This record gives sequence, structure tokens and C-alpha cells, in this order.
Amino acid sequence: MIILKKEKMDQITLQRIKTLHPKIRKEALDLYLLINNKMLGKGVRLRFSYTFRTFQEQDELYNQGRSKPGKKVTNAKGGQSIHNYGLAFDIVILYDKNNDGIFEEASWDTKRDGDKDGIPDWLEVTKILIEAGYTNGFISNGKKWDLPHFQKDFGLSWKQMLTKINTGDFITENINGYNYKYINI
Repeated sequence: MIILKKEKMDQITLQRIKTLHPKIRKEALDLYLLINNKMLGKGVRLRFSYTFRTFQEQDELYNQGRSKPGKKVTNAKGGQSIHNYGLAFDIVILYDKNNDGIFEEASWDTKRDGDKDGIPDWLEVTKILIEAGYTNGFISNGKKWDLPHFQKDFGLSWKQMLTKINTGDFITENINGYNYKYINI
């Protein structure tokens, strides 16, 4: 069992992990705790910036990327993202710039070594998640903008997942007043 150090808890991430598919929820929490307690040093913290996304939220992100020239947020419409099934999350590294316990800087810098252990923080996190069986968006499709994306799809495509939703092959779980649909795996 991993003990979470109080100074390493990010309440936003802990709430977001609760919305992940039940099949990966505990594993994602354990990995989050491991990374923050064992891998990243003082002044560095992992945050899950996105987890579960509704189809509507996905469509809003899709449309946002088309409304501003040069600003592509996602290629996936509602139902086409693994986030829509609670099986994906995006990450960001947070830094406490002045050691006051407030992590005021979000970074996607893949070379930064904020904990000064000789290994880029992004690489430390990515290595752990890949070893745990998650696919990285950059490694799987080579698109730099998908670097923060990790998923565990259990060999299912988004089309197969969408079929499960459309045919009723899912469970519903109420979290904070919202009914989340999770496909049966």
C-alpha cells in the first residue's frame, strides 16, 4: 500500500481520478501516488489535467480547435475519444517555484528536471505509465500535441466502445450528481 504524503496530494487530480473507468481507477490512483511520492522530488507534482470527458465536452473541444486558426485542440468528436469512456487521462507537471507549497506553474516541458535528479520529470512520469501498460499519445501516433495523453483501451477502438454505449453494454455510476456511463470490459 502506498501512503500519500500530505504535501503531495493534489485535490483536483484526486477528484478527476474518481471519474475514471472503475477498471483503471485504483491503478491510476496508485500510479499517481507512486509517481508523486517516489519518483518526483520536492517542488514537483503530477496533475491529471483531463480524465473522463462527456461527448458534449468533447464536441466543445473539437469545435474550439476549428474556431481559431492554428489552434487545434483535438481531432476527435464526441464518442471518438478514449476520454469519453473514462479510459484515458492527460497529464501536466506542476512546479512550486518558490517552495511555498503552492504549485503555481504548469509545464509540458519534456526536458525540464525540476527535482534536479538528472532525469527529466516528464520522462520519469512517462516511463512509469508506459511500464504500467498505458499507451502514450505521442509514442503511438507521433503527434507532439498528444504528448500528455495516456490511455488503456483494453484492445478496443473508439468505434467498438461507442457501439457498447449505443447497445446498452455499459454500467452507470453516479459521482457527485452526474451519471457516468462506463463500458463493460
